[in-house]
Amino acid sequence: MDIAHLRDLIAVVEAGSLSRAAARLHVSQPAISQRMAQLEAHLGVRLLDRGPRGVVPTSAGSALYRDAQQLVRQFDRLSETAANGRHHIHGPVAVGLPTTVATPLAAELFSWTKAHHPGIHLQLFESMSGYIHELLLVGRLDLAAVYPENDAPRPGETPLYSEELYLIGQPSPRPRSDDEVSLLELRSVPLVTPGARSNLRTLIDRAFAGHGLVPTVVADVESLGTMVRIAESGQACTILPLSVVAGHGPELGVRRIVDPSLRRHVAVRASTELYEPRDSVAAVRAGIVEVTRKLAADGRWPGIRPVSR
Repeated sequence: MDIAHLRDLIAVVEAGSLSRAAARLHVSQPAISQRMAQLEAHLGVRLLDRGPRGVVPTSAGSALYRDAQQLVRQFDRLSETAANGRHHIHGPVAVGLPTTVATPLAAELFSWTKAHHPGIHLQLFESMSGYIHELLLVGRLDLAAVYPENDAPRPGETPLYSEELYLIGQPSPRPRSDDEVSLLELRSVPLVTPGARSNLRTLIDRAFAGHGLVPTVVADVESLGTMVRIAESGQACTILPLSVVAGHGPELGVRRIVDPSLRRHVAVRASTELYEPRDSVAAVRAGIVEVTRKLAADGRWPGIRPVSR
C-alpha cells in the first residue's frame, strides 16, 4: 500500500462512485476498480460495498478513509517543505469557522495572513458548528473554532473569547423590558434554532432544562441569515450572539437573556492534540487570536470578551 492507494480510496469514498472517482483522477473506471481490489486484497478486508447506485465504505473503509485524510495531508505538507525549504512559513492551512465566527473574523484573518505570511495559502470553510466539528474529526481541517463548555485549557485548544446570547425578534406578548428578557418569559416564545447537532441548540436546550422548561422550537434552521430573516418577519424569534445583528435597526428587537444569562465560550482547536502543529498552522492560530483581540478592542466585534492569556 502506498500514498496513491490512499488518494484513490479518498476519491472513491467522496465521489460515491467508481466512475466519478475515475473521472476525477483522470484514469479509466476499470483501472480504479482494480486498484481498489488490490488494496482490499493487500489489507485482507472489504473496504467498499458496491451496488447499482454506487459504492459506500464499510466500517473498515470509513476508518481507513479518516486516517488516509490525515496521512495524505501530512505527506503533501512534507513534500512542500522539501521542495520549498524552510526559509519562510508557507503551505496550505485549512480553517473551519462556524458562521457566527466567520462573519466578523474571516475577511480580517485573510488580510492578516496575506500581510504577515504571504506564503500561507488559507483554505476557509464556513458552515454550522456541527459540520465544522465533523470536518475537523475526519482530518479535513487544520484548525477550527469550537465551543467548549468553559474556557479551561485543553490539549490542542487555545481559548479565544466568550459571548452572551440574545433573544432576536419581537416576541408576543412583549417582555416587560426592551433591553432584557428572562428565560422564564421565553417558555412559550416560538423559536427557530439550528438542529440538534449544533452547539447553540445544545446550549439552549440545557439552559431551559435546568429550569424545568422545554424551548418552543418551531423549526430547525441551518442558516444564520435565514434565522435572522425569520426573526425580522415577526413569525418567530431566535437566539444568537450580539455580533450577528450589529447594524440592524431597533425594530428587529435585541434583548439580553437574563435569569440566567446564556454565555458560550469559543476556542481554536488544532487537528492534533498530541504534538505542536507545523509552523504555518501555529502562525494562523496566533493570527486568529491577534485579529480577534484587535476587532474587539476596536469595537468591530461587539458582545465578545477575549480571553486574557
